[in-house]
Amino acid sequence: MKLKHKNNRRIRRRIAALLTALTLTLLPSLCQPVSAHETPAVISETDMQHIPYAAVPVYIDGVRCPTDAYIIENGVTYLPLRTLAGQMLDNPAVYWDTQNGCAVVRTDALLLTAKPGACYLTANGRYLALSGQYPPENTLVNGVTYVPLRSAVRAMGGTVYWNASRHAVEIMRGTGTITAGDRHYNADTVYWLSRIIYAESGAEPLRGQLAVGSVVMNRVSSPQFPNTVYGVIFDRKWGVQFTPTANGAIYKTPSEESIIAAKLTLDGCRISEDALYFLDPRQASNFWIVNNRQALFSIGCHDFYS
Repeated sequence: MKLKHKNNRRIRRRIAALLTALTLTLLPSLCQPVSAHETPAVISETDMQHIPYAAVPVYIDGVRCPTDAYIIENGVTYLPLRTLAGQMLDNPAVYWDTQNGCAVVRTDALLLTAKPGACYLTANGRYLALSGQYPPENTLVNGVTYVPLRSAVRAMGGTVYWNASRHAVEIMRGTGTITAGDRHYNADTVYWLSRIIYAESGAEPLRGQLAVGSVVMNRVSSPQFPNTVYGVIFDRKWGVQFTPTANGAIYKTPSEESIIAAKLTLDGCRISEDALYFLDPRQASNFWIVNNRQALFSIGCHDFYS
C-alpha cells in the first residue's frame, strides 16, 4: 500500500509540473488541424509503453485539444475529464458530486462518473477498467480530475489512435455514448462470475479479485475448457476445478466489490491473459499446478499460473 500511495503522489507531482511548464507553450498552437495525408495506427498499451515520458498533443477529429495529455508511466495517457468531455460530447454537464466524491459527466445519452483513486470509470451502468496489467487510477490534481484517455474515450463512444509520425494521440468522435449495462451484461453470467470471485477472493483487494475473474474468462476463451462462465466454474472433467463448488461457498451472496470485479472482467479487464490456474499454497492439498504449470505472479494469498 505504501508503494501504491508513493506512485500516486509521483503521478500528481508530474502532472502538476507539466501543467506549469506547458502553460506558456500551448496557447499559440491550439486548434491546429491534422494533415489529411497522415494515417494514424490504432493505439495499444504496448505501443504506449514505449513512448517516452513527455507531454503529448491530442487531436479530436483533426482539431488540437486545448490542453495536452501526459504520459505518466507504463504508457498511460491522462487528460482532464472536463476538457475531454467538452471536446467529445455535445453540451455535456460536468460537475463534482460532493456526496459520492466523484466527477460526473451527464448528457441525454450518457452518465459517466470518475472517482479519484478508483481504477475504473462507470458509464451508463458499465464498469470500464482504466487498464489491465498496469491499472492506473483516476487522479485529482489541484481540483482537476484527470482520467486515463483510452477508457474515457471508449465511454464516450469514440476511438483512440496513435500517430507515430506526429507523435500525437488522435481521437475520432463517435456516438457520444456506450451501450447500457443492463443490455450489455448477461445477468446469469454476472451472477455466477461474481459468486466465484467472492468465494475464492472476496477477502483480497480488487486487483486480486480481478485476477480470479481473469482466470475464469481466460478458461472460457481456451479450447481446453468449457466455453461459458457457468461451464468453467462447474467443470469436473478432471475433478473439481474450484473448491467453492464442492463446499457450497459458491452460493454465498457476493459483495458489491465482487460484483464490480465481475463486470470489470466482463468488460474486458484482464490482469493477465495467460493465467489459467491459481492456488493458495498455504491451504492447497494438491500441488499438481505447482509441479506442472509455469508460475506467473502472486496477488495476496494466491499464486497464479499459466
